[in-house]
Amino acid sequence: MSLPSSTRVLVVGAGPAGMACAISLWDSGVKDVVIVDADEQALGVSNASRAIVIHAATLEALDSLGCADSLVARGIKGASMNYYDRSDNLLMGVDFTDGLLGKTSHPYFVLLPQRITEDVLSQKLKDVGVPIYRPYKAVDMRENHQDARAVDVLFENGQSITAQYVIGADGSQSMVRQLSGVAFADPGTTPGKPEAMNTLAQMVIADITFDGTPHITDKLYAVLSLESFFILAHLQHPTAGSKDANGKQIYRLACGVPLTDGAPPSKSSVEYCQALIEKYGPHSLSCDKNKNPHAIKVTDVVWSTRFRTKYAVADTFFTYFGGGSSNGAGSTGARVCLIGDAAHIHPPAGGQGMNLGLRDGVSLGPIIAAALTAGTSPETDEKVRAHMALRRERAVNVIGVAKVMAGAVGMAPGVRDMFSWSPIHIFTVRDWMLWMLCKSRWVRETIAYKFSGIGEP
Repeated sequence: MSLPSSTRVLVVGAGPAGMACAISLWDSGVKDVVIVDADEQALGVSNASRAIVIHAATLEALDSLGCADSLVARGIKGASMNYYDRSDNLLMGVDFTDGLLGKTSHPYFVLLPQRITEDVLSQKLKDVGVPIYRPYKAVDMRENHQDARAVDVLFENGQSITAQYVIGADGSQSMVRQLSGVAFADPGTTPGKPEAMNTLAQMVIADITFDGTPHITDKLYAVLSLESFFILAHLQHPTAGSKDANGKQIYRLACGVPLTDGAPPSKSSVEYCQALIEKYGPHSLSCDKNKNPHAIKVTDVVWSTRFRTKYAVADTFFTYFGGGSSNGAGSTGARVCLIGDAAHIHPPAGGQGMNLGLRDGVSLGPIIAAALTAGTSPETDEKVRAHMALRRERAVNVIGVAKVMAGAVGMAPGVRDMFSWSPIHIFTVRDWMLWMLCKSRWVRETIAYKFSGIGEP
């Protein structure tokens, strides 16, 4: 499919954030919008999918685009996120229903694979008549010779398009961000002095099947062990296609792999996933009958990935490209906005990454629509800049919360070494503290409120 020669708004990247932004732009009256993606195949038609949680604030945002009902219908509602030790003793319970009741029309979270979320958003784009152009990989950006307020975006296949606004939604390695000269770094570290990595420095995610039904009490079952963090979750309702070719229910496994265990394999085998369960998962999932009277084994790995956990945020989410002037009020270059992973990345603590990206995209549509209606001026740009500054503030806050959570789950080596003299293991102390804190209903509900994103700027 050939690109048009120009557009008012170009969205680069058709992941959740990019598609949500394109739908929001169209819904806000910007019909001249083009969305491109580097991948030839959409995620929605593959098994690959990292994110599985959609929070209340995100559902509220997607309600405005007419997408939330489809997502809720195809997913599993979650009323709580509970954290256990390996013997199934409850350490911490996070009450979403009680914590969000009266604050939102969605007092829960939804378990749903990212590929299904993308499928729903992709269908919405089709319904409104906005095609996704594939594969179009951005490789360069140049100032338009005829209009200093526009930019020519060049693609690997030799085609190009001229745009007034470019929305970078092209992931953590964003070419839009790099070509715009925007730095991308951890906001909480000193340059040249990397932060000490804890036991969650690297993770494995896999979609697996078992030879039986797991004996776990929750749809999302989280385990805090002495050296790692483990999750097993139902991917979605069985009637929504969450079974493999043999009719077995698919489950999502996520597990931290301490650096002392070495690097995880690029593709996790059945044996490797079983080993993670035996070492870090609940005893109720063990294949050892001495530990588990309902012994259960992994039978297949449908999909898997590995990654190093990182924190980073772009120096600014709004900038200019070209125009021959600085990024101040007098700039005349094309406007560039960054959303989703192109703007911020962090570990999957609390399921925040995709949720933030979706809300980035939904919230930006009416802002750009208003700017295009008002016309180019310093005042108009300042409104866009102020909005993106709020999005950045939110991202930095979430990174801070993620670091606290990661620090509690898998303490940095330095913290553990400080307590090496104690006869009681530091993680045992952690478990006691979590258990005591979460005896408070206020603490449980406050955590749920923070996770949900309700009330964010």
